[in-house]
Amino acid sequence: MIQRKLTLVMENKPGALARVVGLFHQRGYNIDSLHVDPIEDFEPFRFIEDELGIKFQVGEVSRLTIRTTVGDKLMRQILRQINKLIEVIAVSDDESTYLKGVLRNENLL
Repeated sequence: MIQRKLTLVMENKPGALARVVGLFHQRGYNIDSLHVDPIEDFEPFRFIEDELGIKFQVGEVSRLTIRTTVGDKLMRQILRQINKLIEVIAVSDDESTYLKGVLRNENLL
């Protein structure tokens, strides 16, 4: 088991955080730490807008950082499951990034 950091870009909608935390709870994964901030500077995330053909607005999206301790197989499973949540725009670990169903082999967040 290795300590991992997940970074999510997600829509600011009621219940969105609860769904992410619920996913961890339902599958018995532990969250070591969790931090959420609204995204005000979109420049580092322009590649997401370009790739998905969307335009972010202030107050519309947040960055969620989760630290957890899991193995490689569980990490891939967590990434795929989180990416299926409607409010999640992108999810990344140290190796790869999922953009609404599109896997990129490099960490971009």
